[in-house]
Amino acid sequence: MSPENLPSQREDPVIEMLRGLAACMVVGTHYASMVAAHPGLWGFASTGVDLFFVLSGYVFAPYLHGRPLATLPHLVRRFFRLVPLYWTALACYLLLSTLQGRDLLYVAEHFFFLHTARSLEIATYYNSAFWSLPPEVEFYLVLPILAWAATRWRLAWGATLAVAMHLALVAAADPASQAVTARAIATIHLPGLLCEFALGAMAWHLVQTAPGAGQRALRLALGLLALAAAMALFHVFVADTGAQRDPAPLWIGGNMGLLAATAYALLVSAVAGAPGAAGRVPLAAFWFWLGQCSYGVYLLHNASPQALQLLGWKPQGWAGILACIVLTLGAAWTAHKAIERPMRAWGRRISLRWHARPRPAQG
Repeated sequence: MSPENLPSQREDPVIEMLRGLAACMVVGTHYASMVAAHPGLWGFASTGVDLFFVLSGYVFAPYLHGRPLATLPHLVRRFFRLVPLYWTALACYLLLSTLQGRDLLYVAEHFFFLHTARSLEIATYYNSAFWSLPPEVEFYLVLPILAWAATRWRLAWGATLAVAMHLALVAAADPASQAVTARAIATIHLPGLLCEFALGAMAWHLVQTAPGAGQRALRLALGLLALAAAMALFHVFVADTGAQRDPAPLWIGGNMGLLAATAYALLVSAVAGAPGAAGRVPLAAFWFWLGQCSYGVYLLHNASPQALQLLGWKPQGWAGILACIVLTLGAAWTAHKAIERPMRAWGRRISLRWHARPRPAQG
């Protein structure tokens, strides 16, 4: 990786590359229909979202291990990191819907990250990838509380409680009912997904406490075994192959994200922070670049097929996938340069001003 492409000292290039990989996985699941009627095992790539959650937990883990966290500056930084580009992407989908003659519905719900609070129709009306943003926002909001709690109780206990909460929500499901209940909504919000962020935090803890090559090799092997097991279960019980099959048992279908997140957490703990790991990645500069604009790729990739259809071409086959990828990467990089990066810098400046404000003298 050339010096101009290296991240700052506080960034781990491997984490940035893994963000790029997660974005590719999600894009692949949504573009697979252009070349295959049934995605089959490739549908497992939708767990790229779970990899994103694990990486978020990893990045913010230091605050769960004692690093001071100023609440207001933290929230300011997170707002400018997440919201401006999301609102820009939402505006793009609203424009596409208008040009396609679709009604502009549920705008307020999407604007305030409430689109997954009522029904699947609302959640996926503009962009099915938007569903993962509310739990990310919720994690940012409760992080100061989690950081406070972590100073009083061991993180392992909190992670165990988060996993237990997820398992309880899955166990309470009614397989015969398709109703959108409060329990079903909770499973795709922080009550059901906090365990995946917690696994990322545990991965960071392992990197700090067991950085040796032998321990990393063991975690890599365990992670690959866990990933292979999750993919096997997905293939047997969940994968859409077009064949008639019974619904997956709840203990598999409801826990597929948790199984994948466990594997990803082990793999992240094996490769993140390893000396020279980034330099050993093929096409390292490309993966780091892709990681930088991964948020834009995630938000905008479902707009590319719609835009091409408005231009008179319905993308199909590998040529359609290639055209959508090129359009998505161009849009994501432009959004990163024009919106995401300057907004993040602005948020950091504001948060630093809050840090620098003099505090009242204490008697």
